[in-house]
Amino acid sequence: MNKEQCVLVCGVGERASAVARRLIGEGYATVLHQERPPRALRRRMCYADAWFDGIATLGGVEARRADRPTEFLCGMQTRQFLPLLLRPLEEVVERWPWDVIIAAPDHDGRPARSLANLAELTIGVGSGFVAGTDCDLVIATDGLDPGAVLRAGDSPPSRRGADRLALDYWDVIAVAEGELAARKTIGDRVEAEEILGFLGEEPVRAPVAGRISGLARPEQLALPGAPIAEIATSERAPVVGVADRNKLIARGVSFAVEMEAGGWTPVSIGSR
Repeated sequence: MNKEQCVLVCGVGERASAVARRLIGEGYATVLHQERPPRALRRRMCYADAWFDGIATLGGVEARRADRPTEFLCGMQTRQFLPLLLRPLEEVVERWPWDVIIAAPDHDGRPARSLANLAELTIGVGSGFVAGTDCDLVIATDGLDPGAVLRAGDSPPSRRGADRLALDYWDVIAVAEGELAARKTIGDRVEAEEILGFLGEEPVRAPVAGRISGLARPEQLALPGAPIAEIATSERAPVVGVADRNKLIARGVSFAVEMEAGGWTPVSIGSR
């Protein structure tokens, strides 16, 4: 296993954060990349706040925005924190010889660009990627085997058995344009119809009772019809830390990187 490999993880949402946290914990020189302001609501389950605040912590592992080359190099060399780069991806790829590039968006869908040939090993996380076309390997996120490794020609897993925890979260939708002035914080318990904050003079109320799992950043303009908060209605639904499914996904990525570095062929599920 070559822990001197340089790994770039694209994204600061839940999946990308779980992947980066696992890889730096295993000793890889790991860096995050997010070019545009993220709109993550579950901000205590990812590194999105580092984009705005310069620093964020997830499960005891810190990410810091690397505005200067010295900050980037310090994180790479010491592995004491995850540097976060905001520059355009083309520039980031051109300026550093990445061994592995991983794209891990939270929402499956066709990626904005192909990862093909950007590094010695490229990995797409989620059903929006096609192994052998967009990237070298795909990590499954759906079905009964999240974290499974797919190579070119493998069939995607069935969506049967999708994460039922998704049913335990309730979106709060903006009814007007504006910036959310929250009166609550993530983790707070609320009752149905309790005021979470305001959009201008319009109160934002909790549609159901539960714990607040997500809130929009106060400086980000909310758009009518878009989610601006989220309520966890079940005690089993996490609101802080890395969710179990994302831990399995991160483990699958780590396994794929380790096996490729060692010259082994990762287990794939498409030929079963």
